[in-house]
Amino acid sequence: MLSESRRRYVLYYFLENDHANIESLSLQIAAWSQDVTVDAITEEMKESVTTSLIHSHLPKLEDHGLIEYDGRTGDVIVADGFDEIRTTISRARAAEEEVEVTGSSIESFLYSEPLTQPSNADN
Repeated sequence: MLSESRRRYVLYYFLENDHANIESLSLQIAAWSQDVTVDAITEEMKESVTTSLIHSHLPKLEDHGLIEYDGRTGDVIVADGFDEIRTTISRARAAEEEVEVTGSSIESFLYSEPLTQPSNADN
């Protein structure tokens, strides 16, 4: 359940809240995903998150008994199963906040020398 960032963010949200509306939840998750404030989120960004939550992530979390989602009202609340994994979610959130990505995208993953093109002398 924690392998996908949007599902993690939903669970992180419910560490501090017992209920939410799909609109406010989508807005917060979009902000966390982009590492910006809620004010910086565009309508398109929010709609993208809303769609993925409604069609994928909320149903999965609901199937596992972690949340309850009412599609008619857009209300999302924590379910009884959430308390069983609250500690795990707290640890995941703490670990994620500790991770600092450094380096540049041009560095090799294996820290090896970059491949070079053979020179004409090698042919």
